Amino acid sequence: MRRNGLWLAAVGGALATLLTACGTGGAGAGKSLTFVSYGKGAYQDGQEKGFLRPFEKSADATVRIDGPSDNAKLRAMVDAGRVTWDVMDTDAFLPREFCGKLVEPIDVGDLKGAFPPGTLSECGVPTAFFGLLFMYNERTYGDKPPTKLADFFDRKAFPGKRVVFGKDPAIGVLEAALLADGIPKDRLYPMDVDRALGVYDRVRSDLTFAQTYGQQQQLMVDDQADLTLVVSARAYSVLQAGGTQWKPVWDTVPVSWDALVIPKGSPNKQLGEQLIRFASQPKQAAAFAQVSGAGPANVTAEPQLNDLQQQVNAFDKKHADKLVYNDADWWAKNHSAVVDRWSKWQIG
Repeated sequence: MRRNGLWLAAVGGALATLLTACGTGGAGAGKSLTFVSYGKGAYQDGQEKGFLRPFEKSADATVRIDGPSDNAKLRAMVDAGRVTWDVMDTDAFLPREFCGKLVEPIDVGDLKGAFPPGTLSECGVPTAFFGLLFMYNERTYGDKPPTKLADFFDRKAFPGKRVVFGKDPAIGVLEAALLADGIPKDRLYPMDVDRALGVYDRVRSDLTFAQTYGQQQQLMVDDQADLTLVVSARAYSVLQAGGTQWKPVWDTVPVSWDALVIPKGSPNKQLGEQLIRFASQPKQAAAFAQVSGAGPANVTAEPQLNDLQQQVNAFDKKHADKLVYNDADWWAKNHSAVVDRWSKWQIG
């Protein structure tokens, strides 16, 4: 799971690496394609078990897994005309900003109505959803826990150390601040970034900015934090690692997602579309969610979750009215500037 960040500074290095490669290799005769994800872990394991290996049997094809998913390398491949990737897992806004330029239009057939409204785009098919959960350490607050998102930003009522993911705010951290500050769901965009940062200023002296999801998880498990905003899939990993002292607050939940794309110039576009349609079926989406802890993209999927997963399942139907999906079109236009603003605010 994510994030690639900006590619502009990295294009030169990625292109140099690409042009010195001899190719991706193959796994034998017959149909084959290369699928690009984020590297070993629960997320990629879910992809393998949920739809990649089943697709091999269904389509009598071979799927090679490459990674990590990297927007800089994608651009270098396309610019060089040497595309060796066929399907790539990436953020939701890349296919909206670069549809027809870096990624191809995708025919999803009769699956157009299978995804939450506004999440499917011409060049990107939703594959996994992530709710940004407000969680608290039960050992800190006992029988007087926080009950609403605004409590994360209330140092007086809830003193304690807070941790958020510091790299890419597109997972919902800015939306969370605005929602907590009283902005209605339907008026989040265009986002008032300065106001969101002002909300974080209220707790800045208590904030730790985790540079990786792994660091955030470890801080939680080791009781080095009292309150957090954490993506739901990582929240499950925290519970798996023994951090069962962490409990969710079921208030408003910002939602982001990843999309499957086909790089422009893929040598196996038709087979890539076939894989994406297969992965988007209810059975495969459910199987992926069961292993990865991410929310299934297909709205009719019914993953069979274990007790720990269910504790942090933002996509349970009973929480549907709490979900606020991000505006991927707005992020496509503003991502670079907002990441820069977020990064400078942290150090300034």
